[in-house]
Amino acid sequence: MSDAFQIGPFLLKMSTLAVIVSIASGFLAITFLFPKERATRVAITELLSNAVVLAFLVWKLSYALFHLEQMLQNPSSILYFSGGESGAWLAAVAVAVYLVVTVRKKALPVQLVAWAMATGFLAAAGVHHLLTALLEKGGVWYHGQQLVLCLLFLGWLQRVREALTELPAWLAPLMWYAIGQVYVLFYFEPRQAVLLGLSAEQLAYYGCALLLLFLSRRATQAKGEALDEA
Repeated sequence: MSDAFQIGPFLLKMSTLAVIVSIASGFLAITFLFPKERATRVAITELLSNAVVLAFLVWKLSYALFHLEQMLQNPSSILYFSGGESGAWLAAVAVAVYLVVTVRKKALPVQLVAWAMATGFLAAAGVHHLLTALLEKGGVWYHGQQLVLCLLFLGWLQRVREALTELPAWLAPLMWYAIGQVYVLFYFEPRQAVLLGLSAEQLAYYGCALLLLFLSRRATQAKGEALDEA
């Protein structure tokens, strides 16, 4: 998505617009699909809004951390560049810390925060894949399957929301999502196989799926033992 258009003095790339629309779609999904507890919905929406802003600021300003020399030579470059992949990881850590601290401080229901995050992510990812397929006019098979995967898990979230009160309930669905990503990524181009015909990203998802399977079985075993003792 290399096309861009100008709004006054600003040049807005289509890829940036797609991200903005996708994030807005994620928040709309949370707003319309959230349970009736309005006060809780507002608190969680505010929490996630702050997390998105924090992630953007850390990712953007991390350019000064990872490219200090270039930034000192041309301070305005921070407006046009970001910290890249390293900045994204730093932003992820900052958001994780912020969420843990804020959820504990405000005593927000963890299961609803997790549900809202998953709902927003799936809605935003689905819209982004749809817009990417339409704007790039390529990779339709890959983006189409990603959209279907997002819709399937989004529908599942709505059906079992009340059952997602404990961490073990999330393990199996997350495992199947990771397996779905391993399959769909076979259609992503360019894809560079590094081991057993799998790309590095596929191997990462495959490792996550195995870990989640192990944790799910351990959780089921522990629950069975607890029931036997009772």
